Amino acid sequence: MHFVTMLAQMFDSGKLILSTNNCEGLEVTAANKRIDVNLRDKELIKNLVSDILKDSENGSAIRTIKKSPKSANIAKNMREILIETANELRQAGITVTLSYKADVVATAGAQASAGISRLLTGTKAIEINSLTKLAELGIGAL
Repeated sequence: MHFVTMLAQMFDSGKLILSTNNCEGLEVTAANKRIDVNLRDKELIKNLVSDILKDSENGSAIRTIKKSPKSANIAKNMREILIETANELRQAGITVTLSYKADVVATAGAQASAGISRLLTGTKAIEINSLTKLAELGIGAL
């Protein structure tokens, strides 16, 4: 069982706000087997994804993926973990949504209705609600 699934099952309801440098970056609200993640500062997620993918020698995530098979492997593993976690959430009846600027960007778990986004994600458990916003966040490669 993944950490996200365990957390979702442990929390009945509540709210968490993550701030960095006196700027609210992320708000997480949990209630009724639903976790809503509202991204307030896109730099937070861009930095997180970039830090995961970047090589210590090179600051550009895209150039790093092209130059380093290890970094590409990390991205592939992240995608696999995301899909596995979404499938577990779906089986547990839990939904996680990611929003940015009041728009739902992606839904994972029980309430995801993948439709065409299933071709991109490879699972019914992940729905891409706004490909434009996903690309704007810089996480379209996942």
